Amino acid sequence: MDSRKETAAGLEAAAVSATDQPRQAASAQREAVQGKLRKKRNPALRALLWTLRALVVPVLCVVAILGGMYAGYAILGKRPGDEVFEVETWKHMYDLVFAD
Repeated sequence: MDSRKETAAGLEAAAVSATDQPRQAASAQREAVQGKLRKKRNPALRALLWTLRALVVPVLCVVAILGGMYAGYAILGKRPGDEVFEVETWKHMYDLVFAD
């Protein structure tokens, strides 16, 4: 009885490993193709793509800050929107907040 269980388990393991072989071969082939594609990229293009990826978050942060300043000053504060980007406006606000 025990030998049948072992044999059945052995057959199941062999069947599983046989079905995994085509998958492993396909994934190895995909990796080889992707490796060839990556090697063909120009170094200048790779540097440009890396720079763009690195700058996405800081650029989005600056856009969020400018949008928040405009929304807070022009929409909520009901002031002219063009005054948001004047340095005198922010100096005046700083003086109001930190004045003795």
